[in-house]
Amino acid sequence: MIIDTLDNCEKYYNLHSDFKLVFDFIKNNDLSTMECGKHELRGNEVFFNLQEYETKPQQKLEAHKKYIDIQLVVKGEEYMGWTNIDRTSVKEQYDFEKDVMFLTGDIDKLKADNKMFLIFYPEDAHMPALCADSSKYVKKAIFKILK
Repeated sequence: MIIDTLDNCEKYYNLHSDFKLVFDFIKNNDLSTMECGKHELRGNEVFFNLQEYETKPQQKLEAHKKYIDIQLVVKGEEYMGWTNIDRTSVKEQYDFEKDVMFLTGDIDKLKADNKMFLIFYPEDAHMPALCADSSKYVKKAIFKILK
């Protein structure tokens, strides 16, 4: 898992051939004005889902096998849980079509706002959309990059 500010995104271009594509798109587009839903950058190899929701005190711990996530809070702020997948146990088996499995395990919480991004690799179990004290509105882009 990587957490950093968008000012430093160039440092991560060499980690995957499509990271530059994603970060250039973020820099050159106002995600806050885009409609929610799926947006393709390169078919099913690189795309993002733009979502709006209210944060909650508890969510499902999830992990993916096919895609790397780059998550970016566009409006608002939320906490995200993280742990290495080796420190979890399977709650719901992997769904190949949806590229998700649900897990149980202890997490560390990180605060995310619109100045930062988080990269979750397949070994990174994560619990997005958490609130601290009370529910808050969030608009978030979740970029999916075929690993």
